Amino acid sequence: MGDKARIRLVRCGAKLAFALGVILSATGAPAFAQQNAFTVRDASRLLMQIHDGLVNREAGTFLAAFDLGKMSDGRLFKQQITSFIAHADGIRTHFNLNQATMNAGEGEATVDAEMEADLGNGGGQPLHKQATLRFAAEQTASGWKFTDMQPRAFFSTSPGSR
Repeated sequence: MGDKARIRLVRCGAKLAFALGVILSATGAPAFAQQNAFTVRDASRLLMQIHDGLVNREAGTFLAAFDLGKMSDGRLFKQQITSFIAHADGIRTHFNLNQATMNAGEGEATVDAEMEADLGNGGGQPLHKQATLRFAAEQTASGWKFTDMQPRAFFSTSPGSR
């Protein structure tokens, strides 16, 4: 095989690989060229950061998992989390990551969450909550960050948000 034939073969292979990647992306199938995809590993890392912030009662650690500037009402969410952590004497959490997917360039994670918080109410019953949380994530200069979480009331002292 001559050099010209090899070059044509390589070009055809590259074009085919690119076209296949485009077709797979358009159909929702995972494209091998999608290197910046939101993965289970990315979601797990962010959830561990949230967990550590709650258990260690460090609002900054919790909030570092979020891009508050891209969040709707990010300042309000920051105040809510800071207040919740300040009012709790102890917090225990369990997160079960159900899925981490990509949708229109955004990451999505669905998590079954359970939390118990001692609110320092003089020996009263701890606050116990269970919910399915939905997180949206976007790629930032420092990696993936959550840009939304629903329901936000899960991390509050209100017992009604289950």
